[in-house]
Amino acid sequence: MVTIDLGAVPVRDANEQIRKHGKAGENVEIVNPDARHHIGVGLTAPIDVHIRGSAGYFCAGLTDQATFTIDNNVGWGLGDNIYSGTVIVGGNAGAIPAVGIRGANIIIKGNMGSRAGQVMKAGTLLCAGNANFMAGYMLYGGRIIILGDSGERVGEDMTGGEIFVGGRVQDLGSDAELTDMSSQEDESIREFLDRFEIPFNGSFQKIVNAGKKLRYGSPERQMRSLPFFTFSGGSSYWNAKVQEDIHIKSQSGRYRIRGYGTARALPHLSDLAFARDLSRSVGTADVISKVQMYTEIGGINGANPLKLSMPVMVAPMSYGALSRSTKHAIGLASAMSDIAENTGEGGMSDAQRNAAKQLIFQCLGGRLGWNIHDMKRADGLEIYISQGAKPGLGGQLMAKKVTQELADIRGIPAGIDLRSPSRHPDILGADDLVIKIEEFREATGYRLPVSVKLGAGRVRDDIKIAVKDGFDFIELDGMQGSTGAGSSEVIDFVGIPTLAAIIEAEEALAEIGRRQDIQIVLMGGMRDGVDAVKGLCLGADAVAFGTSVIIAGGCIACMQCHVGQCVTGIATQDPAHEKRYQPEVEAQNIHRFFESVRWQIAALTHALGYDDVRKLSRNDLVALTPEAAAITGLPYEPAPRKRSAEALAG
Repeated sequence: MVTIDLGAVPVRDANEQIRKHGKAGENVEIVNPDARHHIGVGLTAPIDVHIRGSAGYFCAGLTDQATFTIDNNVGWGLGDNIYSGTVIVGGNAGAIPAVGIRGANIIIKGNMGSRAGQVMKAGTLLCAGNANFMAGYMLYGGRIIILGDSGERVGEDMTGGEIFVGGRVQDLGSDAELTDMSSQEDESIREFLDRFEIPFNGSFQKIVNAGKKLRYGSPERQMRSLPFFTFSGGSSYWNAKVQEDIHIKSQSGRYRIRGYGTARALPHLSDLAFARDLSRSVGTADVISKVQMYTEIGGINGANPLKLSMPVMVAPMSYGALSRSTKHAIGLASAMSDIAENTGEGGMSDAQRNAAKQLIFQCLGGRLGWNIHDMKRADGLEIYISQGAKPGLGGQLMAKKVTQELADIRGIPAGIDLRSPSRHPDILGADDLVIKIEEFREATGYRLPVSVKLGAGRVRDDIKIAVKDGFDFIELDGMQGSTGAGSSEVIDFVGIPTLAAIIEAEEALAEIGRRQDIQIVLMGGMRDGVDAVKGLCLGADAVAFGTSVIIAGGCIACMQCHVGQCVTGIATQDPAHEKRYQPEVEAQNIHRFFESVRWQIAALTHALGYDDVRKLSRNDLVALTPEAAAITGLPYEPAPRKRSAEALAG
């Protein structure tokens, strides 16, 4: 056994040594741990790690196959997202032990803190003492065994799995119920206790999901096949959209769910124009070669940056909201255009990873599909806080799209109306976020940039927190961004328009003098290279396209995204619908769209008199409306709109 002294070696170096010894099959002993955070994260070898003392946050997190023994106590987030292996704690554990685990055994010989086993997918969590409140919160699968008392609201919002309590059940959480326990289950638990030499002579009460909230009371109905660009209705007060909303709500008795983005007219980049009259600019046959567009994103803090042939990325869109074939096509197109793709919140598919040259792996509160192996094969990591279409809220995926295959990837029960948590279980404030970022970096050897996706809400505060917490870049998503499914009221009336979001972000960073310490990727309704250049002029380091990508890849905006009846095979998990989609053909279409964006960026930058996109600035823009002028502080000059109209008429 190899001994590592944390009194003499930093945790970062110690973790590198642990992984090195793991590859060599050598067991490791940690002395003088002194409750340091992140001990052992990222280990994927079947070795024993013995910690002689107490450990801090996320001990043994993001690991696979290893066995950890901690002599004393551990902080919160013990063993988060472990795939397999065993963790044994001699003392007490803090909050959210076994968060998001996918098959490990975690044994706590003392008491454990609140929300134990939150968003757990598989495996066993055993507590020999008492549990604090909300054990099994949003439990998706696996089993929790509590030999002592359960604490308040045990099984709160669980959708799967089982909880066994040997002591007093203080009270049950929402949609949890007591049920009979079989002799086979009792025998299995006692064999588990004997294996780890934990005595218990009492009996158990079994808690399961009551099944009352797994699906909405009424199924989500298909929308009438109205084109997206007209479905918001005409100018009349009682227009077709208003009437349809009232009718469907009278049948369902709840809010409506739909995909895409806001249907309201909001200030956007189209309310800006270029200060120069570009209609008289001298053209050139090979403008792309005359403008430097190569951009690196994410290398500010020493990670390997994403290397983009132009300041453009693909916005996060999940496998789940979109079909596997669509994600494959987008990955292929991103590689052909030499830009970066993003998994979105649903996990990483092999088809997408194999297709994309550069792929960002996104982590959200439900830890759906999140695991150390896909982290290590990603090119960037992203913590999802929220998105522009529904800032501050979790995602939704209707039951028709939660197939068995998708459920297996995400680690959830199939056929439920999936409502993702609106916040991360282990991030309750800015300090927690710092520790979480460092865990991701520790687990991947500090190679990968770590970004955050922010839905534009409290932009000024959120941006300051993001830069102070040390993210490598921010994906800032304005209100015009889209979603696969969300409340129509939220999509239309909650959030900050993209135009206002980038202005607030720039002002916030200027207030604390930190603009040079972060990069911003702007997204939310980006339609073409013209929007991209305007975003760059306003301060963004790059932009990301989402809805325009799926339109380029065949989307006809039939507004069936949420119910999975997409006739083009894009926003569906139905094999009969998906087979209509041709990934190789649509990848070429998406690639051609990106190349048109490339030409537009180069042509406009060159016409404005620059040879590098980094020279674009606010001075190159004017506002066409009083609202846009007030939001941006740009000069109000409606004349460019009049000039454009005259040019079109002539």
